[in-house]
Amino acid sequence: MNRSKKKKSQTSDGSLTQTNTQATAKDNISIENKIMKQSIEQESTVRILFGVIAVSFLSVPICYMLSYMKEMKNSLNVFLYSAVICISVAPLTYFLLIKHLLHVKKEIYFYVFTIFSFTAIADLLLALTIDGYSSAFHFYLEQGEVYLKTSHGLYINYWDGTVHYLLYLIMLYCMLKQKTKTKFFRFLSLFWCGSMINSLIVLVGGAAVGRYGSHIKPSCLLNVPYMMFPLIFLVRQFRTRTTFIQQQIKGNRKPLRQKSFISHLLDIGFIIYMLFALIFAIFRVLHVLKTPMMKNSFYYEYEPYILNESGFPLVQILIYAFYFIPYYYSAINVLIFNDQESTKFEWFPDLTMVHAGAAAQAQFSYLFSSLHNPPLVSDSTWSAIPSDNWFITVGLNSILAIVPQFFAFRVCGGHRDRDFY
Repeated sequence: MNRSKKKKSQTSDGSLTQTNTQATAKDNISIENKIMKQSIEQESTVRILFGVIAVSFLSVPICYMLSYMKEMKNSLNVFLYSAVICISVAPLTYFLLIKHLLHVKKEIYFYVFTIFSFTAIADLLLALTIDGYSSAFHFYLEQGEVYLKTSHGLYINYWDGTVHYLLYLIMLYCMLKQKTKTKFFRFLSLFWCGSMINSLIVLVGGAAVGRYGSHIKPSCLLNVPYMMFPLIFLVRQFRTRTTFIQQQIKGNRKPLRQKSFISHLLDIGFIIYMLFALIFAIFRVLHVLKTPMMKNSFYYEYEPYILNESGFPLVQILIYAFYFIPYYYSAINVLIFNDQESTKFEWFPDLTMVHAGAAAQAQFSYLFSSLHNPPLVSDSTWSAIPSDNWFITVGLNSILAIVPQFFAFRVCGGHRDRDFY
């Protein structure tokens, strides 16, 4: 009996060992499969992203080919050819790159960002043409968007061809990796929305009210998608705010710490900045509107670009007055009362990132436009900043560009955004 029991126990132990070995082998195989799958997905993501970059750089030879076509001497043909070429980027991307990816091919903004990345490289080439480093886009500056010959048009295109292009690639990468619901993608996309909306309001508004208002041609309609899609995307992100906040709260269950003395000092510093920016925005809008009380103001000597007749500085400073001032007031209100009723201000991190994008784009275009007049078209109303006032003018405008980025990091960086949920 004892021998039979021993044999049974030995056989059961052997079977258990064999079962455990098989289970371990299966686990190892599944882990290896997961690793292999992840490496394949990573390789596919990188391949597709390089494919998007290759497609975007196709705009360079296409622009040079168009410059030799006789049809480009007609403004309507310039608009039609440009529209058809841009639209054709979407099916090209689908059939060559993402036809096999279910989670991407149904996302309309993957095609939007791909088309925008294509035109971003074209805008970089356009900026180089305006600055005298290329001859590819002379036809477009004559029969397309004539107002881009200005210094403001130059730096709007430089910004689009560099910063916006980089943002498109990062957002496309997030889409390929299925990370569109992460905080990183959300805040990055909101930064892009703010930057795009500001640049298009200034570009189209300045073109309409400035000296080039009588030179509007059909190609101006090419800006409609750049105005429409960022607004739709912004609304979509705002609508998903509640779901996003719930995910952040679930993922961060650690109790919130009380603000340190240094944090309070930083908040006081940002309140002082907001008050300065608010007062400075009012001060500048009174100058750009040429109000009687500012008729003999000394500040025109510090910032002569305010009087430029292109229309772009006028519209940009009006945006500061009508859109940025309400934000400054809201930010001061949040910084003072957030500790008392934090959940009331859950919208603030999103708005902060939109403002950071708008402020970065606004000040880049405005400041560099006041420093450099492109050689393609001589602008008699453009004046250089006097050397004695250069440091003060550049310093003030740099502060308006840099501090909003630090403030966005202060509000949205790490887990600080949880203070508002």
